Amino acid sequence: MIKTILHTPWTFMRWLRLAIGLYLVFVGITESEIFAGSIGALFTFLALFNQGCGGGSCASGNCDLPKK
Repeated sequence: MIKTILHTPWTFMRWLRLAIGLYLVFVGITESEIFAGSIGALFTFLALFNQGCGGGSCASGNCDLPKK
């Protein structure tokens, strides 16, 4: 299951979230900033497992709005 999630097509927004997340984790470690590291870990998790609705890429389908 994890292999399938990691091998889904990577969009620009997914790469951007990963880059921002890794940068913030790096800043959090080097500057001893817990908040930056935590936000970086969140962004990295969201990018790796393609969760959330960043850039309109709803992976789990829970972002759909009902039609009126």
